[in-house]
Amino acid sequence: MKKKIWISISVILLIIMMISVSVYRQVLAKGPSVKTTEISQEEISSLLMIPGTVKLPQEQLVYTTPDKGEIKKLLVKEGQTVKKGTVLAKLENPQLELEIEQNKLAVESANLKINQIDKKLEQLEDKEKTLGEQVGKKEAKKQLSPEFEQLEMEKELANIELKQTELQKDLISKRQDELEIKSTIAGIVLTAKKPATSLDATNEPFIHIGKLAGMTASGLLSEYDTLKVSKGQRVIIKSEALPGKEWLGEITKTSILPEQNQAGLQNGTQAVQYPVRVKISGDTKTLKPGFQVIMEIETDKKTAMVLPLDALFDEGNQPFVYLVKDGKAHKQNVKTGITSGKKIEILEGVTKGDKVIINGPDKLKDGLEVIVK
Repeated sequence: MKKKIWISISVILLIIMMISVSVYRQVLAKGPSVKTTEISQEEISSLLMIPGTVKLPQEQLVYTTPDKGEIKKLLVKEGQTVKKGTVLAKLENPQLELEIEQNKLAVESANLKINQIDKKLEQLEDKEKTLGEQVGKKEAKKQLSPEFEQLEMEKELANIELKQTELQKDLISKRQDELEIKSTIAGIVLTAKKPATSLDATNEPFIHIGKLAGMTASGLLSEYDTLKVSKGQRVIIKSEALPGKEWLGEITKTSILPEQNQAGLQNGTQAVQYPVRVKISGDTKTLKPGFQVIMEIETDKKTAMVLPLDALFDEGNQPFVYLVKDGKAHKQNVKTGITSGKKIEILEGVTKGDKVIINGPDKLKDGLEVIVK
């Protein structure tokens, strides 16, 4: 009895296996399942990708200048908002203070000298009047003429000396004004720190003010690329430091003059590149000056017949697609144009209404039967 049961079970299992193999063979015979799409007309644009750096639209860097004076006092703190003309720091210059005192004395001395000469001239005029009563006005004037000429010359020289000291006073006054460092822009104080060493004082700014609103990104274009870029073009900005985020921008300036690579010049080859600037729009709070970004510039914008990139295959630099005709995949060479995002322009090879396979399996080949999902 048990033996019969086991025989029955074995027969049933064998039948199930035979049915499974038969079904599997039928599926293979029918070919793989595929998805299809049709060519469509869309507005696309070619993207030019260049690296760039985020920059402030306006900034002020203040370095120490020993010839003007040493830092006496910082009047602002990091994070503080300042207006244009705000006093940021005060300097002290003992040498300048000494020059101010010396100039004051020089002005006083010149004025005193002129006053003394004026008194001598008055005395000489009195002498001429008295002498005129004795020898006559004409003779008195003749006798005292050399003394008058001498005093007039001395007075002229004294006036020149006074003008020189007054000019020097104006120059000193300007240097004195420079002891107050003022903000040239309205913005945020990004750095406000006295330099620790004399080397830091010459190499690093001790005050850095920046305008955070209206961040920009700057990059370099090759000779060829600069012909495709112009003011007003749309730009998409991405940063590896902030994955998944992107910002819109607009070309605000393309330089007419190139920025030449010095290394290239030394090697005898000129690597000519043209600076380009992009104004970033939207919320830029997460962006920081100095961030490295990728700028995708929309250049060649037009209406074209396109297919998804997933529909395209490549063999020996010859792009092709698979069309579904009469239940079979047929290989079709195509001529492509520009790529825009996940779409590519098709110039030749596919017409409207053709069923084009997308995301085709690896075993897909010309003439293979397929099942359209």
